[in-house]
Amino acid sequence: MTIPLTIRHHSVWALAGVCLAACSNQLNTADIEATIEAEIERQGYRLSLAEVRCPNTVPRQTNHYFRCVGELDSEETFTINVVQQDGQGTVEWEVPNSKTMLNLVKVETRIAEGLGQALGQRAIIDCGHTYRTNQPGDRFECQVVGELTDGRDRIDAVLVMPEPDGNLTWQELRQPIPAAAGTSTASTAPAQENASSPQVAATESSVKTTTVSGPGNRRQVNRPYLPGDDD
Repeated sequence: MTIPLTIRHHSVWALAGVCLAACSNQLNTADIEATIEAEIERQGYRLSLAEVRCPNTVPRQTNHYFRCVGELDSEETFTINVVQQDGQGTVEWEVPNSKTMLNLVKVETRIAEGLGQALGQRAIIDCGHTYRTNQPGDRFECQVVGELTDGRDRIDAVLVMPEPDGNLTWQELRQPIPAAAGTSTASTAPAQENASSPQVAATESSVKTTTVSGPGNRRQVNRPYLPGDDD
């Protein structure tokens, strides 16, 4: 099931605040560009930016919104949303998910929500960085923080796969939980049968039901697609 790209996240995550002094009524966008570029490269996974471009003329105005454009060395571009917090030049910015760039904090949140709804447990996901390029055919793992189980399986990571349309699909990577000493095979069979179904605590329309072989002893259970942001 593909979730349309028109879904927007309203919460603002891990924004970087920048207070820039100037003697005019215009923002010093050159300083904003340099600050944003440095922060994205510092927080990203192997990211190198050619530049960040903001409008040349931006009036100092509380809650004034404008957009900057980031450009990778590969010449691919992505949007950066910027909002002024006051009339002194303090701004907050964020990078939405797009076909070029992934905001991994938002990806973590969506995966955690999906696992929580499917399994009825609180899930915490760590993808390791804040930004990553969105490259179809790429695969990367995000770790499950703490214990997350489903029947006789322990879910210790999630495999994330960007799709050509810019969306993401992800799969649980599971390990069987060793049976406790003295536990009979007969007593564990029902739990194993239930754990084999990828539709645990989820509706039929919200999950992909194909189960495929995972690395080593781990098996992969497909879960819903993740949308990009409407930027």
